[in-house]
Amino acid sequence: MAKRLQVLMSAYNGKKYIIEQLDSIFAQTYPNVEVLVRDDGSKDNTVELLEEYKKTHSNLTVFAEQNIGLTKSFLSLVAKSDADYVAFSDQDDYWLPEKLEKAVKKLERIDGPALYCSNQILTDGKLNPLDNSNMPSYTAGFGNALIETICTGCTCVMNKALVDNIKTHMPDHAIWHDWWAYLVASYIGTVVFDENAYIYYRQHGGNKLGASRSALVMIRNKWEYLKKSKGKLGRQLEDFKRLYRDNKEKDALVDLLLDSRKNMGSRLKLVATNKIYRQRGLDNFVVKCLYLINRML
Repeated sequence: MAKRLQVLMSAYNGKKYIIEQLDSIFAQTYPNVEVLVRDDGSKDNTVELLEEYKKTHSNLTVFAEQNIGLTKSFLSLVAKSDADYVAFSDQDDYWLPEKLEKAVKKLERIDGPALYCSNQILTDGKLNPLDNSNMPSYTAGFGNALIETICTGCTCVMNKALVDNIKTHMPDHAIWHDWWAYLVASYIGTVVFDENAYIYYRQHGGNKLGASRSALVMIRNKWEYLKKSKGKLGRQLEDFKRLYRDNKEKDALVDLLLDSRKNMGSRLKLVATNKIYRQRGLDNFVVKCLYLINRML
């Protein structure tokens, strides 16, 4: 029998798309799937929809709990999980049938803690692919995970070794659950990025992805986006330093970033190094400028 795989979903006011997403999960070709849904204090009838759906799906478990925010909600589900593989799911996407099977086939070849993530097909609200639906391929690495996540949560699947480690190293200030998983996996294990896509990733009305091709506008948008993480990124790295400390080379990168908040010499080192990086050249340019004026962490 195939090993157990649990899909973790944090729901909030998800009545519009959540049943369609659950249908796509339960239609997976992987044969041993359970779903754990934690409702994060919805104000609509999401819980009622889930309870009704559960009547015909014995492998669905629903936790109706208080609002604690997306990241803590997902991490609480990680703590509840007990399967051989664990996947994250949004409430409003749509998975192609082979998504989980493809991930497990990659993970079962790896010894030790491992995280799988993949590309996505960007769509509008009706699942029509967008013109810019072809995402770039990425190179995973700890130096990248320190300041950026390439592992979109809804594509992530983890093996038990990684999940068990996260359970014993729960952060207080993780920015995103998937970013924390990427940080941990790239520090203690293996990250697999699949250039193929097995998920329709809905982009909603407020999303401006690719709206402008102007270099100046793109730089401004990146600048504003990265500045919003100031403080949050520093707290996430402080958590990481407190919980993980047994790799001299990687620990030095964490220290360099944290020291840069008070040390101009460290900021200059960050500008010069290519060991800490984002995936796009434009992003790296903006980040190095933020280092210099001490607006990154």
